[in-house]
Amino acid sequence: MRSALSCRPVLFLVLLFSAISSRAQFLTDPARALAARDTLLREAQLLQQRAGQTTRVFVTNARGHSRRRVVVVGTVDPKLVPTSSTAAATSPPRPPLITWKHVTRYRRYGQVQERFRIWLNGNNLLSERRLNGAVLWLSIPVQYSSAMGLPMRHRGLYLKTGYLLYDNDMYLLPQPAR
Repeated sequence: MRSALSCRPVLFLVLLFSAISSRAQFLTDPARALAARDTLLREAQLLQQRAGQTTRVFVTNARGHSRRRVVVVGTVDPKLVPTSSTAAATSPPRPPLITWKHVTRYRRYGQVQERFRIWLNGNNLLSERRLNGAVLWLSIPVQYSSAMGLPMRHRGLYLKTGYLLYDNDMYLLPQPAR
């Protein structure tokens, strides 16, 4: 009787890991993977452009060209962000607080490292890292309906090593020919 009771946790763990491993398989269709990657990159670019267009005041530490680390911080003006028509008429909606930060590092050996982040009411909406203009890592961690007037509905994680998580689907991107 005791051996049957001690077997239950082991059986539960085996069932749990088999369920996780069956769900965690990568999709290897190149067309779907590239379309998902392009959609995620396009949404990130639109978020960055809208953040820059709707910010009135930029705060930066770059007073000259000799800085190796340039930080630009901005807050999106709520008056420039279109509001949704689904808000209740009795109470005016509180405008979302959207802040962003762009850090550029110029290394001595010629590389340019960039980090761009957008926060919506304190929650991370977009994180991106670039090296010499190429995206190394991109994350849109929350699935949202609308931010800054853009109708977006996807979340994802992109790694330059060839992996992509897009709306609960994991993709393995095709590798370029060498």
